[in-house]
Amino acid sequence: LGTLEKDLTLKASLLIAKILNKNRQINALLSRTGDYFIPLRKRIELAKKNKADIFISIHADSSENKKASGVSVFSLSNVASDKEAQRLAKKENELKEKQETELRGIIGTSFKINFFSAIIVSVLILIFNENIADFLQINFDKNFYFLLLIISIISASIHTCFLSIYNGLKKIELYVLINIFSNILSAIVIILLVLEMEIIGAFYALALNQILSLLINVMFYIYYRPFKIKWILESFITENLKKLSKFSVMAIAGPTCLIISTFIIRDHIYNEFGSDYAGSWEAMWRISAIYLLFLITTFKFYLIPTFSKVNDEKLKQEVFKIWKVTIPIIIMITIGVYLTKNIIINILLSKEFVLINAIIFFHLLGDVIKINCWVLGNIMISKADTKSFVLFQIEWSAIFIILSYLFIDMYGFVGVSISYFITYIIHFTLLNLYYRKLLWLK
Repeated sequence: LGTLEKDLTLKASLLIAKILNKNRQINALLSRTGDYFIPLRKRIELAKKNKADIFISIHADSSENKKASGVSVFSLSNVASDKEAQRLAKKENELKEKQETELRGIIGTSFKINFFSAIIVSVLILIFNENIADFLQINFDKNFYFLLLIISIISASIHTCFLSIYNGLKKIELYVLINIFSNILSAIVIILLVLEMEIIGAFYALALNQILSLLINVMFYIYYRPFKIKWILESFITENLKKLSKFSVMAIAGPTCLIISTFIIRDHIYNEFGSDYAGSWEAMWRISAIYLLFLITTFKFYLIPTFSKVNDEKLKQEVFKIWKVTIPIIIMITIGVYLTKNIIINILLSKEFVLINAIIFFHLLGDVIKINCWVLGNIMISKADTKSFVLFQIEWSAIFIILSYLFIDMYGFVGVSISYFITYIIHFTLLNLYYRKLLWLK
């Protein structure tokens, strides 16, 4: 291949920055210091953030004249200085226009996939609302609840779509801020509604939190304006659907398997022990979701972009680097939750959920394994390994259901948390076997 432009320009930039920084009146900053790509808009944002007085872009330009040599310098101008400069400027501008057109098409297609999928799910809920109400044991104003749930599903689809756009545009700060504020507000809403309405409050909080998350997202969008809102109205492009389909399938597979398995197990708990036990098990999931969401939100913006750029030994190093951080953090969090369980149950929740004491220990142990499974799952997402990701989701769901039935019959209510723990041990083992060449074999 010969000498690559990216290597040549990086070496030149590092050398120039080193020379410039010898002058105390100059502070030269680099948009990149290694072999990775920084989008054009991100470079501009970096310059603005640091209040740069001058922006220098170094390239190894091509030329139609094979005998051309030397150095060319271009300054910002509305008029090109010669035909060669005009050709280069036209080439760069056409590239920018092409990239923006592609981006608009992807955003428009992505929004329509999310929105119309939510509409389809909402219609199905309306058709089968009686069956769903019986299954969830809803004995309150179900008409209002299902209206709220439908608004929640549509809100969640738009919220998720916007977060995906921010992540794709590398608006990491915006992505993290929205998730932090949404998680904090969700936790407050859950606590307040459960204290006021007990188990019914948990149902309302689940639906209401998605709507509130979208409102927070909209407020941050209005302030930051990361993209033009009219782009979501761009025409649906079949080619973009093919590009997004792999990620859409993975985005659907995880929640679908989770919902199906938890519904089946919750129904079994209800039939075996009653609504108090089913409610306490669901409340344990809500407690777990709050702190796991904190970890997932914190690391998600780093994992997928990083994993997508590296392979082999570098990917292995990244996985172990993340584990070194996540394992101590999840252990400390779960120990803290276990030691304060009585405060959480009696003050933050309700005495109605005292049955959580019976299942909390093994559920917390399962969460320790779960977060490390999630790290490996992100490798599949970043590499668009859709088939493997879906199969592993089905595997987890099937094992969890089978073990729950088995251990509930053997050990009673605590059996459901034992099955949760053992399911994740099996799931983590299978993931490590799948990635044995990457992680464990030299």
